[in-house]
Amino acid sequence: MLLPDRDERRNALHGSVRAGAKPLHLTRRTALAAGAAALFAPSIALASTATRRYRLERGSSDIGHHDISVSRTGDEIAVEIDIEILVRVLGIAAYRYTMTNSERWRGGEVVSIRSRTNNDGEDAFVTATRTGDVLEVEGSTFSGAVPGLIGTTTYWTPAFLQRDVWVSTQGGAPLDIAARRAGTAQYPTPAGAVPTTAWELGPELEATLHYSNAGEWVGSTFDARGQQVRYIPQDLNPALAPLWST
Repeated sequence: MLLPDRDERRNALHGSVRAGAKPLHLTRRTALAAGAAALFAPSIALASTATRRYRLERGSSDIGHHDISVSRTGDEIAVEIDIEILVRVLGIAAYRYTMTNSERWRGGEVVSIRSRTNNDGEDAFVTATRTGDVLEVEGSTFSGAVPGLIGTTTYWTPAFLQRDVWVSTQGGAPLDIAARRAGTAQYPTPAGAVPTTAWELGPELEATLHYSNAGEWVGSTFDARGQQVRYIPQDLNPALAPLWST
């Protein structure tokens, strides 16, 4: 995740038959009923996927995109992130940023993170794997064990707001988070303004996240070198939120 513009520690962006029992005779009616039941039964083991693109604006300029794909199979969630940013000044490339990030979640806990970032020529990475109750992190800015129930700087579910520590997907640093409800807003999208609740993060991550009443991540804003960066979703369908709580 692209992180706000400061030091990462302060601002970082898934039979047998019983004896004596009568043998089972499968009639045509029974077979049809069983087939119908299977057809309409919840498909818990089948994968569900939602993808979304956010357009990134800095001031009045379009500076890139943030793509997210969330897939769920049973209790396993896979999250894939791809970010590309190019800031031009007078037509000349002044800043470039790319990130690819792959996360795996199970039972509400992150079990692995694999990310690679190029921040205007400076490489960063995170390789993390859960071992028991801790996430073992090897990153470009932090290496060590992070205990407890944590979030990450992918932002896509409001469940993270209840977690006191998030791991930066840029360099691996654990960030102290104290999310504060900051009122409501009408957040801009191509289809019109969407009512959201704004949440300000802190103390080690200065950004504002916007979620709909249904728990959908609508967008984010933060400061970058004196100008606001805004995430604009190209479409809010299909929804990401149900994949967390299914």
